[in-house]
Amino acid sequence: MDTRRLAESYFTAVNKGGWEDFVAERFDYGMCDSQEIRRGRDVYLQGAGQFYALSQHLEVKKLLVEGREAVALNRYRLQSPSGKELELDVAEFLKFDESDKLIASTIYFDTHRFQEFMQGR
Repeated sequence: MDTRRLAESYFTAVNKGGWEDFVAERFDYGMCDSQEIRRGRDVYLQGAGQFYALSQHLEVKKLLVEGREAVALNRYRLQSPSGKELELDVAEFLKFDESDKLIASTIYFDTHRFQEFMQGR
């Protein structure tokens, strides 16, 4: 499958379920301004899973593709455990391998705004 269709399918699965099936065992996961790269499928499933559990809807605003890499500007509509809602723009950098598995993801978003949202402010 070409990279554009892979990325679109992955984001559709974030909305509808089954996104975990895209993730390779060997995986690199980066977040915001941290220099730390987390490694492994389970680490990504846990971290992304916690975020995606808050997501009521994901809209892909822009998708750029080069080779096996994709960059998306996405808008998430989130709902906190207390019921508060937030629209959050997230830049996501994805990389797929030749077997069409997602092997890397680095995301950027307003962490301060997200923390306030989670704290109910």
